[in-house]
Amino acid sequence: MSNIILSDYDETITSVDTISTLAMLPYLYKQFPIPWSHFTDTYAAGFQKFKTSDRALPILQPWLLDQSKLISAANFNALFQSEISYQDSVRPIELNSVSEMERAGAFTGISLENVKEFATTKLSLIREDFVPVWKEASEMYIVSVNWSKEFIEASLHALASSKDLGVKDLPPLHTHCNTLTSRDGKLTGEFNKSIVTGTDKVRELQSLLKKFPAASTVWYVGDSETDLLSVLYPGINGVLILDPATNEKKFNKMVTVLGLTSSHIKDYSGKGSTCIAKISCKESGALYLVKSWKALSKLLK
Repeated sequence: MSNIILSDYDETITSVDTISTLAMLPYLYKQFPIPWSHFTDTYAAGFQKFKTSDRALPILQPWLLDQSKLISAANFNALFQSEISYQDSVRPIELNSVSEMERAGAFTGISLENVKEFATTKLSLIREDFVPVWKEASEMYIVSVNWSKEFIEASLHALASSKDLGVKDLPPLHTHCNTLTSRDGKLTGEFNKSIVTGTDKVRELQSLLKKFPAASTVWYVGDSETDLLSVLYPGINGVLILDPATNEKKFNKMVTVLGLTSSHIKDYSGKGSTCIAKISCKESGALYLVKSWKALSKLLK
């Protein structure tokens, strides 16, 4: 079976958000005078500066009211127009802090070799059970709001190498993210701004789907609200990695935003419970909750 996997990076392949980890680069590899708190304050100020669109919650409300109303290519945009508008409205907030980092030159001049070297020191942040799934995939794509393609790929290849897996043992990585651009081996300090919201992710997914063989089984794996449009997209299997035992607050938030209750996910949240929950809300494909990549691997067979 041909399993093409598209995955978010931060808190999906990794156990933590590595964007905050990348924030260390300007202070490790150059003498950058502006404290990082300036940029986090700028980000927070964006929520006051820009208004977000009203958001209809729970997101799965149309299906919850009528479970014969399955998500399809014909109704996806209409069913989720509110969420699409909301995610689009977040874009100015995200770009507000990105533009400030560009203006201040936070990453300007840092070499790609420095980024890759730094990446190899952060392997403990990657979920150990990801690599076996990567190995079994026919193709592997990263679709992320992360800031560095080089950081992502150097981290993953270094982890694979530590398990005696070389480039020839794994499907190539195709990384699509809000990456810092480079020139002559050094970061320019500019971002490509291609993927900064959930709508950017689902549009990237739609673009990639046009290139895949018709017989392929496609999986999109994520963990957060920026992944929801993609995991709900019709014709693919959408997966959210959520383990209530390790992060109950996040699990509760995500199932509430979706509108899922114990009747939909049955024994998923109890002790010693199942590691997979299937929600049959699509005409083709399904939505899954899984607790780990190891659990996901069972679905690929």
